Amino acid sequence: MTNFLFDLVSNLALLAIVLSACHLCNRLVPGAALNGAHIFVALASAALLLDAALTFLVFADAQSRYGKFSTSSAFFERASAYVLAAIAAFAWQYAARCARPAKTNNHALVIRTSPYSESHLPM
Repeated sequence: MTNFLFDLVSNLALLAIVLSACHLCNRLVPGAALNGAHIFVALASAALLLDAALTFLVFADAQSRYGKFSTSSAFFERASAYVLAAIAAFAWQYAARCARPAKTNNHALVIRTSPYSESHLPM
């Protein structure tokens, strides 16, 4: 359980780093539109594939040396930490999208209905 919590905390720290870097890049570069959650999920997926290859191919050949890392239960603990961090990334993206105000045009459409009144309709 300690390894799972360490893996989860380290993945969440990496998520924070990726989100911060993407936000900073989006602020500094005018045309950039980097999505930190998607980048993190891509990196976590690549890490999960490399972890599976290490667990079942490399560590499996050296059971005496890497016994506790080559078990299926240890891999599934690490995989669940990757999946929970990816879910947290998408939840963070969804919450940020809902909290962000919609972009609106401040100019209202003015319809002249009579010489005495004007209707202002937001667009």
